[in-house]
Amino acid sequence: MPKNEFQIIILEDDPFARNWMALLAARDWRTRLAGEFDEPLKIIPFLHQKASNVDLIIMDTDIPGGEDWIPHILGVVSGMKRPPAILCTGINANPDVLGRMSHPGFVGYILKNEINYSLAWAIDIALSGKWVVTEGVRSLASSMRFPLPRPCVVLDGRKTLQSTMSKHQADVSRLAFLFSMERRELADELGVVEDWGYGLVSQIYELLGVKDILNENEAMDSYFGNTPLIRSHIEKIRSAGKVSVKAQDMETLAFHIITMPEMAELH
Repeated sequence: MPKNEFQIIILEDDPFARNWMALLAARDWRTRLAGEFDEPLKIIPFLHQKASNVDLIIMDTDIPGGEDWIPHILGVVSGMKRPPAILCTGINANPDVLGRMSHPGFVGYILKNEINYSLAWAIDIALSGKWVVTEGVRSLASSMRFPLPRPCVVLDGRKTLQSTMSKHQADVSRLAFLFSMERRELADELGVVEDWGYGLVSQIYELLGVKDILNENEAMDSYFGNTPLIRSHIEKIRSAGKVSVKAQDMETLAFHIITMPEMAELH
């Protein structure tokens, strides 16, 4: 039976970063949040209890004492029958963290300001069997002569379709698709009347080609050819018929488009 979504755990001691990652996981069709933790050793009993259901741990490597707790968690994970993968995060690329990455449990190392809104894309690619890094980590690995596992994809969440929009269009897409604001709230935030807010969102849908993706296989393939979990959701929306397409489905599809990062595979 194909997987419907990836079950993830967030290990992050900064509440703002943790809430931000939880929001991104909740908005994406591919990810479901299984647990949030602010202290490393708190995840161990959870893993023992839910081990068979957890696909990936998003691990903040900036939490103090990593030289002690990271090896401890690796030891616990290694002893599991179905160990979750580990995707490391940080603010700056850390050579000590990168030096530990030879452990088979790791599937990548991404920097928060470089992945931006594109966290679920990193998770999806990492769990498809490719290592995932952002540019700062790739640069550090090159300077250290550290051999990144192959295949490896470099993601840049700062370069998305949203980054090509005007500032006003980017604000509309962020509020409407990332935060899923009600149209009245969105209009208030933008300082326009409610009807004008609907029109602004419709313009962004047209710019992103949302209707084309819902109606044409070629358009869907050009965006999501290698992302079966997103494709399955689009197929469900299609099968329900045009009359049943909900605003929430349109918003979520647009969210996936505006968060798609620039990707480059290392050879």
